[in-house]
Amino acid sequence: MADWGALVATENGAPFITPQSIPLALISRKTAAISASSGAVTTVTQTFTAGRPIIPFVCCTVSCVVSYKVSGTTCTVSIANATAAGGTAYVYFFTIFAQPLPVWGIAIWDEQGTCILTNETRVLTDIEAVGTNGSNTAGGFNINTTKTGKYGIVPAMSGLVSGVITSGGTRPYSSQYFFRATWNGSSTVLSSALTNGPPPAGTTNVTYHNMRNQVYALNLASYD
Repeated sequence: MADWGALVATENGAPFITPQSIPLALISRKTAAISASSGAVTTVTQTFTAGRPIIPFVCCTVSCVVSYKVSGTTCTVSIANATAAGGTAYVYFFTIFAQPLPVWGIAIWDEQGTCILTNETRVLTDIEAVGTNGSNTAGGFNINTTKTGKYGIVPAMSGLVSGVITSGGTRPYSSQYFFRATWNGSSTVLSSALTNGPPPAGTTNVTYHNMRNQVYALNLASYD
């Protein structure tokens, strides 16, 4: 810990900010209408400062496959409608950026003179890890948890299923599992969705590959 500067502690007493650490904070909160066309992809983008990290949390009102990528200074969240039913996507982007000064309150600057924290900063905190790493039954695409309230997840792959389709000609089949957060207005189901749907009738040698990982969730209502 540094010998000078401001120290803000969390409720359990852990150091929250020092002159050498800058918190991720909410930079934007966006919504998008999800296309009702089967296979259509809806995108939501956010620019950010070069050299800084960025992380999105996403929930949808219908079952969707959600992923994201970062290219240059743009983060793009892709939402693929797995059920051909229109709905709404909610995307919350967090990154490190210079904070605007409040009209009144507290402001903290780093050693370079950049304002990094104020009493109005919406700091990313209280992330929950859902599921059990390494568990086939409680991790990866077998996670199925209901949370009370509006929760979003960090988009991530959770598994894969592959096989051979024999009806209508022999051809390979594969479909990726991605975590999803489906919000119904009062609670959120954290589970997984498939990019190409489940194995169709006539598929042989079906093999499931579970990544047995956790999904990271955030109570979005805290940032509305």
